[in-house]
Amino acid sequence: MKKLKMQFRDKSSPMIILIIILFQSFQTNGLLALEESPVDIIKNRNKTVEEIIGNKDEVKGETKEKLKDVINSFMDFNEFSRLALGKYWKKRTEQEKKDFVNVFQQLIRNSSVKKLEIYQADRIVYEEPEINGSKATVTTVAYKKRKQFEITYKMHKVNDEWKTYDMEIDGVSTARNYRDSFYKQITKTSYKEMYDKLVKRLESNK
Repeated sequence: MKKLKMQFRDKSSPMIILIIILFQSFQTNGLLALEESPVDIIKNRNKTVEEIIGNKDEVKGETKEKLKDVINSFMDFNEFSRLALGKYWKKRTEQEKKDFVNVFQQLIRNSSVKKLEIYQADRIVYEEPEINGSKATVTTVAYKKRKQFEITYKMHKVNDEWKTYDMEIDGVSTARNYRDSFYKQITKTSYKEMYDKLVKRLESNK
């Protein structure tokens, strides 16, 4: 009787091992499937924006705030702020950095809903992403009537999620544009005066 039991266990062991391997493989593949690619993130964002805007020329109230959230959902404002402030970032205290990120983020969010037509393209072409480890570049070409414009998203992983830290519109870096403007103001006056102007601009838009 003991010999029969041993034989049964020996025969069932490979099957149990196989089930465990298949289960682990299913878990791993499931997790990989859940991770959105950089292109999928941008596509889903654009689709949601289109659904919210529809044919509207203007959005207000809660819809406007929702639109801001969606448009900027995958922005890494910390890195975007660091790039925009350039060499002056290291000179700031930790509190100054936090304050700058907070104000800069709100200004970007407000400006993102000023020209809705840029989100109402007739067609958008998504090129294959260039992925190098934790960094990725995704280029899209939007067509609106007879016009077209190219947006390249510079992305990296933050806590295992793809985030955008800069965008090139028709080859021009958004972070660099802001940096050039900030450099001029700081050189002309001071960082404090430049920052105070940003705060006033934010308050005037409320």
